[in-house]
Amino acid sequence: MQLARFSIKRSVTISMVYIIIVGFGIFSLTQLKLALFPDLNMPMIMVNTSYTGVGPEEIEELLTRPIEEAVATTENVETVSSSSQEGTSQVTLEFAWGTDMNQAEIDVRNKLDQVRDRLPDDADEPVVMAFNSSMMPILVMSVSSPNLGAAELRNLAEDKIEPLLERINGVASVSTMGGLQRQINVKLNPILLASYNLSAQDVATALQKGGQLYPAGTISTSTRKFNLRVYSEYRSLTQVENIILTQQGGAPVRLKDVATVEDGYEELSSDVRVNGGQGIILMVSKQSDANTLQTTKNVKSVLPSITTLLPEGTQLGTLMDQSTSIESSISNLYSTGIQAFILAVAVIYLFLLNWRGSVIMSISMPISVIATFGLLMLADITLNIISMAGLALAIGMLVDNSVVVLENIFRHRDMGKPIEEAADIGTSEVGMAITASTLTTVVVFVPILFVPGMSGELIRDMVLTISFSLGVSIFVALTLVPMMCSKILRAHENARFKRPWIFKRAIEGSIKGLTRLYQGTLRWAIRHKTIVLILVMAAFAGSLSLVSSLGGEFISGMDQSSISITLQQAAGVPLNTLRQTALQLEQIIKEEVPETETSYISFGSSSGPRSSGASSISLNLKLIAKDQRTRGDLEIADSLRKRIDAMPGVTYSVQQDRGPTSGGSAIEIDIRGHDLEASQALAEQFKAQMQTMPGMVDVELNIKESVPQLQVHLNQDVLNDFMLADTTVAQIVSTAIAGTNAATYREGGDEYNIHVQLDSAFRQDREALGDVLIPVNNSSALVPLKQLGTIEESRATPTIYRENQERYVSVSCNLSGLDLASARKKIEAMIAATPIPANTTVSIGGTAEDQQKSVIYYGIAFLVSVVLVYMVMASQFESLVDPFIIMFTVPLCAIGVIGMLYLTHTALGVMALVGVVMLAGIAVNNGIVLVDYINQLREKGTELYAAIETAGADRLRPVLMTAGTTILGMVPMALEIGTGAELWAPLARTVIGGLISTTFLTLFVIPILYIVFERIGERVRKLFGSRQAIVETAALA
Repeated sequence: MQLARFSIKRSVTISMVYIIIVGFGIFSLTQLKLALFPDLNMPMIMVNTSYTGVGPEEIEELLTRPIEEAVATTENVETVSSSSQEGTSQVTLEFAWGTDMNQAEIDVRNKLDQVRDRLPDDADEPVVMAFNSSMMPILVMSVSSPNLGAAELRNLAEDKIEPLLERINGVASVSTMGGLQRQINVKLNPILLASYNLSAQDVATALQKGGQLYPAGTISTSTRKFNLRVYSEYRSLTQVENIILTQQGGAPVRLKDVATVEDGYEELSSDVRVNGGQGIILMVSKQSDANTLQTTKNVKSVLPSITTLLPEGTQLGTLMDQSTSIESSISNLYSTGIQAFILAVAVIYLFLLNWRGSVIMSISMPISVIATFGLLMLADITLNIISMAGLALAIGMLVDNSVVVLENIFRHRDMGKPIEEAADIGTSEVGMAITASTLTTVVVFVPILFVPGMSGELIRDMVLTISFSLGVSIFVALTLVPMMCSKILRAHENARFKRPWIFKRAIEGSIKGLTRLYQGTLRWAIRHKTIVLILVMAAFAGSLSLVSSLGGEFISGMDQSSISITLQQAAGVPLNTLRQTALQLEQIIKEEVPETETSYISFGSSSGPRSSGASSISLNLKLIAKDQRTRGDLEIADSLRKRIDAMPGVTYSVQQDRGPTSGGSAIEIDIRGHDLEASQALAEQFKAQMQTMPGMVDVELNIKESVPQLQVHLNQDVLNDFMLADTTVAQIVSTAIAGTNAATYREGGDEYNIHVQLDSAFRQDREALGDVLIPVNNSSALVPLKQLGTIEESRATPTIYRENQERYVSVSCNLSGLDLASARKKIEAMIAATPIPANTTVSIGGTAEDQQKSVIYYGIAFLVSVVLVYMVMASQFESLVDPFIIMFTVPLCAIGVIGMLYLTHTALGVMALVGVVMLAGIAVNNGIVLVDYINQLREKGTELYAAIETAGADRLRPVLMTAGTTILGMVPMALEIGTGAELWAPLARTVIGGLISTTFLTLFVIPILYIVFERIGERVRKLFGSRQAIVETAALA
């Protein structure tokens, strides 16, 4: 090829080019962002609307339904789901992957504007929020001190630590959980209120008149102009107590006459515990464009200086640090890449028996890797475990092209040609073949780029990284390798390396012996073509019979040393009961999980992102590093399940932070029907059966236990008699029972809420609710609530779930010791055996649905890749038959793939499927080199059998070298050692198994098929030749 000749003749120019490439690659490496996973911003938008004091049924009717109807018509929306619970409506829109989410957010806002008039006037404005991965905290910290109380810790965290952390470069926000928040509590006595004909709302209104800012115009002097502001502030408890509520008998009635004013705290509805004691939790979130690792480093770097500003004994601890997972995963991949590099060079060294050739390979491989970093930066790809895994996987393949070129240069040099001529001819001879083989490898990734959904987005970085690196490798093989060979190799070198003769003789003897063995076996195979093909087909059929026993999964999880458990107790239990359960959990952790590094528990109405309501408890465990444990996270989770199962009155689910697909249930059965009670009964039936199935754990319904409630049914006729509006009554009751923040109290530059509420002694039962006094319009009289209607006790569903504008019930589960595909089969059999009520539909969702879709998508991608590979080879060979012969290497992969997965107990998941698609391009490479050389020999006049034997013998070494470097390069990844290895091990095992079988069988099957098709071609040519002769004879006659 002209490129090789140019590189040899202009070695200085090529050297300068590579200096620029390496320099740019090193610069790019310093600029690339580090992340655990690619930026997987789910195409989701959430619409949250608050309506304080309104129940789930009313929330659904007044907010959720109108919003659903409005946003459901937004372009590219695939699913609209919602939850309606006390005071809150949340509508979630899932869009097709690839949707412009900025435009989608604008569209959703426009849709909401159209429906705003249908929403209640006193409901809050809908808040539209697009999902972003930066919303999740990158760092969870604790604040604790033996010298400070819960309120002091909370104030310290909010007033001093939060502002300091939020100033750090890259930090977007810091949120605080736990502790007590100072509040001025106005505890009303309803008896005293009644004596003065006052209601709770009257008190709140009076307080609201204080603590205000009033603009009062401007004052101008001869030299200056002043804006005038009048402030009315509460700066002492005495001022609050002395606020005048009304006049009676000419004397003022003050707040202290009807209430007790306390400098206290907000009524505790939730709490946290840190590492077995009291503490505060700080959750740090990064800016959307900030680097996780750098932001975390920035935060950690200032912690010592922040600690010096805190009271003595105050400690800042780290409970969760995303950067540790990133660093350990990247470090593991780095060492994996180094091991792959060493193994690949060792293979080359053993086959070439020449240290100079090994040096050339040792230089070309790092250059290819460094150049790839430049392309990653240009493509805006971060260094994450997916892109790094792609690079580690590619290391074994990077040298394939260079190996073929180098081996051919060696062959021509050993034929006595000058080294520059050998470098030129050797490269040119195989240039088209290696270009085609690289194209076949790269082209298989094109269909993967179009795979929709999370798996396609996740694999994208790996696909592009491998493609970039292979593209660089072909350029290196055609330019740098021949140039270095012309300068480094010696002509007519008698000894291929300076090693003891006995070692050299042993290696060379082994290679020659292997070549002779192959030649003899090939002759036998050619003479017994039918037997060989039957044996191969039998092996293929046998491997297919094992597919059903492999099991299936979606994307393999990785042990990130993190476990989260959400527990649910009976609805309506008091906070102290939850605290006792939390203490019990801490004891279980202490006894059952000695591998715990840190832990924190949150419970109550704000118990974290996985909270299910006011009676939920969230436990978060950080385990010691994976390599310091004898148990994996799944095993530890199973041991916890056994202990929690023994806790009465508790339901729970376990979540392991095992990668980008964490969070959802493995299997979810969705039940939809007109009769919600029938759907719920069916779900309960499914739940009972699933709980008896081995391997299915954390079985739960989405509809939780109903919560007790008191319903006030107002009599409209009575309201009319008293000229009262129902909204007025509801607001007064809410102020009395739930309380309201009526004003602001200022002290030392800080502001605190003044909270008005009936004293707790007067709001503890149904009778107290009925005694709440309601002022009558245009009258000084007060009427108790019980005279305005009836008060009934009932139970209500805490949350109403809807999907695509209809209610549904779901039962979900996780898996332990059972693969996803097998679990799905059991669920399908259970559903098939269960009578389904009329007008009711049952569907399977969760990760099982994603897994089933991925099999279809990657199956299509495989078929498309096979067609593309064939098209590339047809273009190279300018033949339809030769590529058809080579394509038979693809099904041969199945023997090794299935065998390897079966022996290593690896389930068939997305990563394994990606490996199968990769093999469609890799498997044909050896066949291309072999058939191309056979064709070259045939064109020179070599007889068919002689050409096949010669090509097989001459190409045995490069075939084994390329296969060996690729296989051994992937061995470290296949061994599943280190953080993140579980994620990419199935891919490596798939490629290794497929390459082993296809490399071995290609050396025999391709020559046999070449002969078969050549003989068929000869017969066809003879047939058409005979017919042509008959036609010509007839024409002459």
